[in-house]
Amino acid sequence: MTFATLNLFRSHGAANGLRLPFRLGVQFLLAALCVLFACEAAAHRQGESYLYLQVYEDRIDGRFEVSLKDFNAALGLTGTSRQITRSNIEEHIAFLKQYYLQHVAIGDEQGPLTIRFKSHRMFGGEDGFVLLPFALVGREKASNRLTIDYSVLFDAEPSHRGFLLIEHNWATGTFANERGISLVFSPDNRRQDWDVTSRDRLRGFIGVVRLGVEHIWMGKDHVMFLLALLLPAVLKRADGRWERVASFRPAMVNVLLIVSVFTIAHSVTLTLAALGLVHLPGRLVESAIALSIAVAAADILFPILHRWVLLVVFGFGLFHGFGFAGVLEEMGILGEHLGLSLFAFNLGVELGQVAIVALVFPLLLFLSKLRAYRMPGVQVAAVAMICVAAVWFYERLFDVDVPMTELALKLVPGAGS
Repeated sequence: MTFATLNLFRSHGAANGLRLPFRLGVQFLLAALCVLFACEAAAHRQGESYLYLQVYEDRIDGRFEVSLKDFNAALGLTGTSRQITRSNIEEHIAFLKQYYLQHVAIGDEQGPLTIRFKSHRMFGGEDGFVLLPFALVGREKASNRLTIDYSVLFDAEPSHRGFLLIEHNWATGTFANERGISLVFSPDNRRQDWDVTSRDRLRGFIGVVRLGVEHIWMGKDHVMFLLALLLPAVLKRADGRWERVASFRPAMVNVLLIVSVFTIAHSVTLTLAALGLVHLPGRLVESAIALSIAVAAADILFPILHRWVLLVVFGFGLFHGFGFAGVLEEMGILGEHLGLSLFAFNLGVELGQVAIVALVFPLLLFLSKLRAYRMPGVQVAAVAMICVAAVWFYERLFDVDVPMTELALKLVPGAGS
């Protein structure tokens, strides 16, 4: 359907002397969207090992991460029968865990805490990183301070460094942190204290609000769905063509209705999912979100929804709410201060949406004065969004990865040369 649509508009453009500009416009816009929305994972660096902690009201969980290449080289295992790789990790996992128990100690004000390992996993190739999740046992009440003694690989490799990252701590407004380093361990600085900080609900509330804002801004699919709805909001359909709205008021009313319906829908399912009353498979939810973008963009090309558009927005908004709930569940936020967290996250999402509308709506209102925006501007944007949404839908439904950056380079003439 996507490529048939593209061909249809190529032919239509040719009839109006627009074939070349339209084709190039689609290629460049689609390429830009592919590059912009390509997911890039930040890799750990060699010569470093990591200690992640997740601090909850009733427990502290964590994990160690270390490069097998570094571990083998520092302990002289490389090239020997004792070399640890991804292929033989099961044979050596007991040795790895014992090594960590001998080189890491964690305690609080009441005394030492026991590191109890959970199931391990790996990422990367044969010499990739091994992940050793654990729980800290023996914490009778909430701690204000942890004392950490960390000497992983220091004696064998003095240049090695260890990093403490607090991945989750509601009291300090820290969630899903993968980059912010709290402590740096070295051979000369092995034993350090980390302040868990006061149980300040305001800081946690603000942190969850900020998380909601960041999620809507960084949520590529949510932003694109909003854009697909906003692009025609400053236009009206007349005689089979898009025309500019007569004044600011009807356009603004249209935008407010769309955003309000979307907000109500995702708030309902976010709350139901957070309370454990309704659950949908993640693959179904994420695929439906990608489909929502394609449907909203397709309505720009072939306006068939008409008075049903708000109902469609509400229906797909329900799936977006399940998507928000999945994020909160992955980050472990739903287990603490549930009501306050839900309110804060929803507030953050709405603030993020308001910011997007406040930025985009005046720009679109100005662009609507231009004939090029009405034809072929919104059509080019719609085709590009349909193509990107189709790739996302395919990836999510079949759990595969499409190299979008490479695809973008092929779409732009001369870019790959």
